[in-house]
Amino acid sequence: MTFSPNKIPQTTPIRECGGRSKFDLPRRVQMVFQDPLTSMNPRFTVTQVIEEPLLIQAVDRAERKRAAREIVGEVGLSPDWLNRPIMDFSGGQCQRLAIARALILRPQLLVLDEALTGLDLSTQAQIANLLLDLQSAHSLTYLFISHDLALVARIADTLAVMYQGRIVEAGPVSTIMTAPKHEETLRLVTAARNAQSAWTAISEITA
Repeated sequence: MTFSPNKIPQTTPIRECGGRSKFDLPRRVQMVFQDPLTSMNPRFTVTQVIEEPLLIQAVDRAERKRAAREIVGEVGLSPDWLNRPIMDFSGGQCQRLAIARALILRPQLLVLDEALTGLDLSTQAQIANLLLDLQSAHSLTYLFISHDLALVARIADTLAVMYQGRIVEAGPVSTIMTAPKHEETLRLVTAARNAQSAWTAISEITA
C-alpha cells in the first residue's frame, strides 16, 4: 500500500450529503463509541436499543424481532435478555450491545472510536476477539481509533499515526511496529511494546 499524508483523496463531508445518500449512509457506515451508556438511551431495554436503527429504516416488526435475536447471539449475549433494561449490564456487556446495535443494519464499515479504552484488559481481549470473529464472518472493514497501539496492532492490517491533527506515518502494521520513522510513532510503539506481554498473556487466557 502506498500512502502519502499530503495526498489525501477529496471527499464530501457527511453533513453535506443529501437525498438518497443521506438515507443510505447509516446502512453502510456505523459507529461504536468509547462509552456505550452515553450513546444509548438509559431508559431503553435491549430490544429498544438494538431495534431502533431498523425502526428508523422502516423495517417491519417481525423482521426487527428476528434480526435483534440473531445479532444479540452473535455478540455473545443471550436472546433471553432482550427485555432487560441496559442499565442492568456491565461495561463489557454494554459495549457488546453497542456493537450489536451498530451491526444490526449490516454495514460495510464500522468506525470504533476508543471503543475498548474504558474496559479492563481481560474484557478488552474478549471484545477484540469478538470483533475479529465478526469481521471474518461479515467481511467488515474497521476504522479503529485508539491511543493504544498494542490494541490497534492486534486488530488492524494498516496503521496510520496522527500527530497534531495530521497523519504523519502510515503503512502495514508490521512495518510501523518494527521500523517506526516519526518521533510520535516511536513513542507509541515503545509504549505498545511495554504493554504487549500483558496483552499476550490475557489473550491466551480469553481466546
